[in-house]
Amino acid sequence: MQKAAQSWFSGGPSNSSSFGDGLDKKQPSLLADWNAYAAAQNDADADPDLGFDIESAVRSTSDKVSGTFSVVSKGVRGLPGSFKSSTSNVPSGKSFMYFGVLLASGVFFVFLAFTMFLPVMVLVPQKFAICFTIGCSFIVASFFALRGPKEQLLHMFSKEVLFTNILLCRNQITLNDEFY
Repeated sequence: MQKAAQSWFSGGPSNSSSFGDGLDKKQPSLLADWNAYAAAQNDADADPDLGFDIESAVRSTSDKVSGTFSVVSKGVRGLPGSFKSSTSNVPSGKSFMYFGVLLASGVFFVFLAFTMFLPVMVLVPQKFAICFTIGCSFIVASFFALRGPKEQLLHMFSKEVLFTNILLCRNQITLNDEFY
């Protein structure tokens, strides 16, 4: 087996009895065999028996899809929720930074309220109430920073988000009770 493999890689015949016998005959090497195989594969790829050209099929499909999307986008441009109007409201990097800082601060204060002041709420309920209220206010303020004050106020006073209005009223009542 080893002799046959050595003779094949060196270019000699695989059925010869000695290693040196095959060198006199000019047998193809591994590189020549590979080149012959690659040429045969290229001929098989160009074989007209397949019935269609893959490259032209992909190109025509791509043209059909892009044509369909252009027709759809022309019809959608005039709608109120179109792509152009929705991308104009994407927040900037600075808005995302403010959002992250305010949200993290709010989560910190809520965490502080529950871990430190909830167990001693019987003794000092004011500290729990103040930390929880400040945390909730920071969380709401983070969304103001993300969406913008006008957009957020319009959203908050719509009928669909009644809970947010209740939360803000509760926060205000809590702060009034604690400080007055």
